[in-house]
Amino acid sequence: MFTERFKRIRKDSLDKIFEKKTIAITWRKIVKDQLRRLDIKDLYDYYDFNYNIDDRALELRTDILNGNYQVLQPLIYRIEKKFGICRHLIIPQPVDSLVLQIITETLSSEIIKNQPSENSFYSQDKHNVHKPHEIDEYGLNWRQLWKKLQKQIYKFNEEKELLIVTDLSNYYDSMDIGQVKKVISHYVDGKDVLIDLLFKIIEEVSWKPDYLPYSGRGLPTSNLEGVRLLAHSFLFELDSILKIKTNNSFTRWMDDIVIGVDTRLEAIETISSASDVLKSRGLALNIAKTSIYSAIEGRYHFQIDQNNYLDSIDFSITNKDEIRKKTDELLKSLKQHLKDVKPKYWEKITKRYITAFGRFKSSRLLPIISNLYNEIPGIRTNLLIYLQELGFNRGTKTAVLKIIEDLNVYDDISLFQVCELVTKWEIPDTKESNIFLDTFEENLIKVSKRRKMPFDFFCILWFQAKYRHPDEIFKFINRFENIWRTNPFLRRQVIALMSRLLIFDNRKSLDFLRSQIYSGNTQTIALSTQIIKFTRIGVLDKRLVMYLFPKAKQTPYPLPKFLILCNVLTSEKIRQNPLVINKVKEYICDPFYLKWLKSFYNIK
Repeated sequence: MFTERFKRIRKDSLDKIFEKKTIAITWRKIVKDQLRRLDIKDLYDYYDFNYNIDDRALELRTDILNGNYQVLQPLIYRIEKKFGICRHLIIPQPVDSLVLQIITETLSSEIIKNQPSENSFYSQDKHNVHKPHEIDEYGLNWRQLWKKLQKQIYKFNEEKELLIVTDLSNYYDSMDIGQVKKVISHYVDGKDVLIDLLFKIIEEVSWKPDYLPYSGRGLPTSNLEGVRLLAHSFLFELDSILKIKTNNSFTRWMDDIVIGVDTRLEAIETISSASDVLKSRGLALNIAKTSIYSAIEGRYHFQIDQNNYLDSIDFSITNKDEIRKKTDELLKSLKQHLKDVKPKYWEKITKRYITAFGRFKSSRLLPIISNLYNEIPGIRTNLLIYLQELGFNRGTKTAVLKIIEDLNVYDDISLFQVCELVTKWEIPDTKESNIFLDTFEENLIKVSKRRKMPFDFFCILWFQAKYRHPDEIFKFINRFENIWRTNPFLRRQVIALMSRLLIFDNRKSLDFLRSQIYSGNTQTIALSTQIIKFTRIGVLDKRLVMYLFPKAKQTPYPLPKFLILCNVLTSEKIRQNPLVINKVKEYICDPFYLKWLKSFYNIK
């Protein structure tokens, strides 16, 4: 219900910010890629939203200005921290991610102006390419920011007698959202309606298990910039105190803090002051992770010697004997490093070792990779990047089978990440390779049956989307209808798979899509309708050409993009168009993609 306040004051503020053009640009330049970088991917790449972004932008603008905007149910998944203890992460629906980013773009500059020290960092999803003289630290990417942070740590270690290393206890989970809103409102003047809309989204996407009411405590953990900005700016008060107490000899990366001091008394006084400031906001230092290091201890815990050793490696060498000698040395050094897990930055150095083996494309890490993957959740992503660098071969396929056979899964992404790796590999269509794929899928199904978790079903879907015959996929979908039909995310993924199944059984696929349209769910309707529309097109418009065949060729060609390619090739006019056929031959080189294109689309 509208009030005069909304009509005459608040609506005008929203009107200026949520312009159709601004919404579309924000999606194209930021949010689209944000969603692609998240842990859990969409089999249709949210392309139904992307392709119709101008219409969606107008629809979103209308909903917001009419006061009808409602936050949709987010995807909530778990990621293991240690010992099976998991953190819950959220992925808002595309439209809510878009609203969140537009608000962030509007508020971030005013919020950052209030940052008291340049020594505090958070990662910003910057989309504009600045001229060199316009670049500042907030436009740097994550790796550049992290390097800057490391330089600060080394500088303090050289200039100060002692280092305080600490972080906050359960930072995201401990935040009082009312306090966060109060602090942010203080930094931003005259944008009450945006603040209210921002915290409406925060409340709606927060994890509320077992029909429990919203507690008002805990910032939802997400890799989206808007959430990171709130978490970063809530600690500006702490930055102010540390800047005064230490003469700016501190650095903070989100809630990880390193402080340089000269005496133990100064260290204790600084910790005490910081603790009091945090307690006033309902936060607390993590006592178990708070330490005061001497220069020698700092050198040990920050692994400065290991960092220097890894920095000294010459990755440009091409002589096989020299590479073998260097990787032998690396493996010996890594094994020694793995024996002592006490240094605070031990895991970060472990990641650097894995990266080094990947840069040399060395297989020397393969014998121990399964144990590493199972025992150290924090390095799993790095191990999979290493396996992707090496590509599919006898050694890597054995390592992957060993990983999945030994894996004790407690979260929702560790299994998916292995599946994603296998679909990124360009695996030849041979008898030996198919034995590997069969064995891999058997292990996937074993894990799924043991755990009975929805995300395990998603993992199998992702794998089958690339490697299985359409008839097998149909049978799998029908067999487990009771699992996916009641889960909005899984239901969307099953609908997305129809883009590949249409060419095999057009009637059955269309009947399925129409039944989803009749369901009345707006998200289901949008995707099903888009898939049907693509089967009827006569030419590829500029948007589709740019998406399917970008100037910068993608290697490997993304699985979701291949499904959309299959979708448009269902149209007889498209798959018989010589220009399209030539483009497909130019861009697609994966053996299994080529197999399906030849078998069902007659593209040889």
